[in-house]
Amino acid sequence: MTTRILLAEDNERLAAMLRSFLESLGHEVLSATDGVAALAALQGGGIDLLILDLKLPGMSGVELLQRIRRSPPPLKTLPVIISTGVYRGEQYARGAEKLGVKAYLEKPFTKEAFLQAVRSSIEQAPPRRQFADLLTELYRSRKSGTLELSGGTLVTLLTGEPVCFSSPEFIPYLLSSGHLSGADLERYPMEGSRRLQLTESGLLSYDELIEQSRLFLSKRLLEAIEHDQAASFTPESPAIQPPLTPVPLPRLMLQGARGGAARFETSALLQRGGALYPARTGEYYRLANLFTMAREEIELLELLDRGLTLEALVAAGSDRQRAASFVGFLIRMGMVWLGNAPAPDRGADFPQKRLFNRPIEEVAEADPETMSFEDLVDEVSESVELVVGEEGMAAPLSASEIGFEQEVQRDYAAIQDKNYYEIFSLTPGNFNFASLKEAYFSRTRHYSPEKFMQLSGATLSRAQDVLSHYANAYNTLSNVVAKERYDEMMNASSIGLGGRQDDGLQARIQFQSGKVFIEMEDFVSAERALQDAYTLTPQDPLTAAYLAWSIYRNPSNSGSRAAQEKCRMLLSKSLQMGRCAEAFAFRGWMLLDEGRDGLAEGEFLKALKLNPREQSAQAGTRLIAERRETEKKGLFKRIFG
Repeated sequence: MTTRILLAEDNERLAAMLRSFLESLGHEVLSATDGVAALAALQGGGIDLLILDLKLPGMSGVELLQRIRRSPPPLKTLPVIISTGVYRGEQYARGAEKLGVKAYLEKPFTKEAFLQAVRSSIEQAPPRRQFADLLTELYRSRKSGTLELSGGTLVTLLTGEPVCFSSPEFIPYLLSSGHLSGADLERYPMEGSRRLQLTESGLLSYDELIEQSRLFLSKRLLEAIEHDQAASFTPESPAIQPPLTPVPLPRLMLQGARGGAARFETSALLQRGGALYPARTGEYYRLANLFTMAREEIELLELLDRGLTLEALVAAGSDRQRAASFVGFLIRMGMVWLGNAPAPDRGADFPQKRLFNRPIEEVAEADPETMSFEDLVDEVSESVELVVGEEGMAAPLSASEIGFEQEVQRDYAAIQDKNYYEIFSLTPGNFNFASLKEAYFSRTRHYSPEKFMQLSGATLSRAQDVLSHYANAYNTLSNVVAKERYDEMMNASSIGLGGRQDDGLQARIQFQSGKVFIEMEDFVSAERALQDAYTLTPQDPLTAAYLAWSIYRNPSNSGSRAAQEKCRMLLSKSLQMGRCAEAFAFRGWMLLDEGRDGLAEGEFLKALKLNPREQSAQAGTRLIAERRETEKKGLFKRIFG
């Protein structure tokens, strides 16, 4: 870790020379030309060594040294090198030694003497904990007590979480942000730092007080992380000052990492562990749902499963510095560990229904093995009712019958390029309802639910298509009005007889009907109409997208795992067939409902890139922006949401 040295010297020429020499050794040097500026720099925190001239303007070096030693740790034990041209003699050196000064240099001093003093002071200094490390340790050990920051700010921690504070800096903060005026304070003076008096006096509403308190506390802690300020912790029963303004520490630490805080030491992390292999710990699953990751961060985590070293993982990110800071945050919080060889994730050690920050799962097709019998029946409910309504369950296959899979393949091939009459071996001339009913049941009686359980993959999908096609044809021809319209379309010379043109027209009609039902929020009817359209035109990406959306919004599907899988499969298929804005937008809303705002925003932006006027995506981005604004103002409904 780079040593930060404060050089308190009013001789500009000497200060420039010493600064140049120290920086050539790799140290970070801050300068102060008077005692007041030096004290302010020390109170800001992050100083590892003080080189002090005893004769400083404003506040003498002697007085500054005395104030340092009366301060709480770590200032109290800060290594100090005295540099003086006035206070010469053994008696001054002994006096300085009583104040903890190990090196006492009288001007002029040699380069070698100065170098020896710097090295010995750094070596003898106790290792200083970074402020970010202190916060992390308190959080992970679930300690309660009071954290004292520079400037007199006291932060109360309960089980490791900042929950409230008292600070003389809060009123100046409100003045600078325009929430209070000087005239207000003159007319309604404050008594100490009791924040609740602001509401009692009518200067701020209670909601405003909570909002500004949380913003101030977050800002103050982030500043301390960024500048690695000095702080001390007292483990005792903390004093609670209302109102409570909890700040979720994991979210705060992630915000600090995103801000590129220099004290996260990403370069040192890569140098120390770049050749090691990162993997998730059990703690990852406990903390990952407490904050929202950005899409780039989720995509970076996806690479953990590929056996990359830490260096290779960071290099794969779109922004190397940001990727390193993010991984450093995960390691600091104990969510990721580094091993000498690739290792699998340790997994959650507790029941977890959902992990919000996970990649988008691309589903090729629904896995029938994950579907229950009830889910399967739900998907083809109308067709199954027609199949078994009068005949009951079909009898088991006899040994002489052909395999059911072959039967499905045969029926699927037989319905291709046929109009609804031809499917049942009828014509408009010899049609009658008795023949239709007999033909329908003769073709569907073998499609019993238990036989569906024998199918898998593409064969299952084809069986569903066959049943759906039979049902569409039967419903159309058995309805007098629908049959008349169907006959009119068949006789229209512009359409042609049957075949794909007929199916295409039917599909367009059903698709438009489904969209109208969605606008009416009649999702049951929408799903039925769009399923018919999808059966006729399974390669149309827009139909697949709207069918997925109707299934997702249908309340009767809310508890069906198979329905959820089918939605994801249809949206993936839609995007594979042709990138349409609606598919991205619908997938964005599904992710948003799961609490995965980062990925949802990415999907909405893809939709708007294809169609800037896509209303569903516009609504989604507005909602995310509103959520972020609410979070920024501190009006969370749930602290750890």
